Amino acid sequence: MRKICIFVVLISLLFSVSLMAGGDQEEGLTTIVFGDVSWDSVQVHNRIAGFIIENGMDGYKADYMSGDTLPIINGIAMGDIDVDMESWHSNFPEAYEQHTSSGDIIDLGKNMPDAPQGWWIPRYVVEGPDAMAPGLKSVKDLPKYAELFKDPEDPSKSLVYGGVAGWSQMKISEKIFNDNGLSDTYNLGIAGSGAALAGTMVGAYEKGEAWCGYYWAPTAVLGKLDMVRLPGSEYEAADVNILVGKSMLEKAPDVVEFLKKYATTVDDNNEFLAKMDAEDWSSEETAKWFLKNKEDVWTQWLPAEVVERVKAAL
Repeated sequence: MRKICIFVVLISLLFSVSLMAGGDQEEGLTTIVFGDVSWDSVQVHNRIAGFIIENGMDGYKADYMSGDTLPIINGIAMGDIDVDMESWHSNFPEAYEQHTSSGDIIDLGKNMPDAPQGWWIPRYVVEGPDAMAPGLKSVKDLPKYAELFKDPEDPSKSLVYGGVAGWSQMKISEKIFNDNGLSDTYNLGIAGSGAALAGTMVGAYEKGEAWCGYYWAPTAVLGKLDMVRLPGSEYEAADVNILVGKSMLEKAPDVVEFLKKYATTVDDNNEFLAKMDAEDWSSEETAKWFLKNKEDVWTQWLPAEVVERVKAAL
């Protein structure tokens, strides 16, 4: 009797496993994993592309994996992640060259034209009748105006925000900082996230205080605040490309063809980021706004039948 009971239990378990496997096969969807880096624009691009492949193309499901830049890139090279919609690989040229040379990562071309990066200051600091530092013409002049940029946590030094913890661009900020001999008078601040970095800028701006630190465009913050890049701090123009893992060539060739044609402008990005910020939208809501209001852009990326399915899903 005991043997019979065990046999029945085993048969039941096998039947359950078979049902679950059958459900997965019946669903028959190939999951495309997008690297969800922490800034808003890439998360919106991920949802735009994700909505298109789920609703306009056959057999795909989108998923999103959070992470910092280099872990995402390494994840693509290893096959754990499929797509990076905003590479910014000028900030990590060694890893980019290694993985593209080996063929583990395929560069599909630009998402948007080269985007500006560097250290920014409020325009009112250097221009206008009440300018605090009219002689601040470049990074080399920062020591002359150290009193304006005091570090609230270290009264003996002033503060420049170099960027965000875990972001590869910090190496470039460190080089600018060291090459200009700022360590005697300044600390190089590291924010915990892109949102925290933006918060320090906005907080100083609203008080009419001096602020200096790394930032980039397109972003909603630089669209709202009148900031200028400090000469001597400019990064090389960033390559903002779409990267995919080599396995995508076989498992989703139609998605690869779509992503090769995917292209936006800095103005497009500034516009949807400004809407996202003003309306307090999620990345999904912003993606849908883009698809509803920018048909002249995204319909150029896709065959007519895919366009019609996406429109119907909206």
